[in-house]
Amino acid sequence: MGQKTNPTIFNLSLKNAEWKSKYIEKNKEESSLFLYQDIEIRNYLDQVFKNFGLLIHNCKIEYGQETTTLLVTFFEKKTETSKFYGEKNKSQELFFKSSKELVNHVVNDVVVLNLNLFLKNSAVVLKVQNLNQRFAVRINKSKTNSFEYKVLLRRFRRFLKTALFKELVKVLFISISEKNSAKLLAKAISSYFEKQKKRHGFVLFLLKHVLEELITSKISKVNGVKIVISGRFNGVPRANKKILKIGQVPLQSFDSPIDYYEDTSYTSNGTFGVKVWISEKR
Repeated sequence: MGQKTNPTIFNLSLKNAEWKSKYIEKNKEESSLFLYQDIEIRNYLDQVFKNFGLLIHNCKIEYGQETTTLLVTFFEKKTETSKFYGEKNKSQELFFKSSKELVNHVVNDVVVLNLNLFLKNSAVVLKVQNLNQRFAVRINKSKTNSFEYKVLLRRFRRFLKTALFKELVKVLFISISEKNSAKLLAKAISSYFEKQKKRHGFVLFLLKHVLEELITSKISKVNGVKIVISGRFNGVPRANKKILKIGQVPLQSFDSPIDYYEDTSYTSNGTFGVKVWISEKR
């Protein structure tokens, strides 16, 4: 019954495993406080970044006596952040000239300011990294990867006609080339179901076809991906469950590095549950 457990718990015993939250408690009461703060901070970061069209890929937090350091990697959704670019209008809404200016506003004027109020006795240091830019640098750095990337894009031409599907394909590229990408993939799929009431069968076909090509490519760093989506597909009266399994995902092996995340998509037709397992190469 390995598919019903969170494999992250088992992976913490591996040699290269690393805790995403690091702190040293002095007593049991302080341990409970750190745990509460950690959950609240992560939920707050997810919500704020999502409001500005940014999906958090990974978040590491280190609590010290005087400072709290956060390292956040995120994916920029061009279809949503584009509405923030331009000049200020009569209603004085926020507009930014570039993606960098938007991220600086989110980090300095929103997140750090509010976390300093939440963590009264600790100064907050927030470092961010854009996965869109890191992926572009990685592809252009190697001629082999660049050629492989162009070949794959030609095969996916049918999926690149709309901006929404094009963005989902980009998420899949990053998910198979970055570690700990289950959260990003689950959030991206959940975000799609929130926007689209229909064409759910096409997105399942997209996920299966694209992942089958990507996992066997040279830029892949994963052995397999398993996706389970449950809900009312295309607005039908009864809920259904769809399971996509590409490659090898050994859920009952303790020494297999597997990243797991589950998310819920809230729509007018009810909720969609999204679970993602990614088996990474050693």
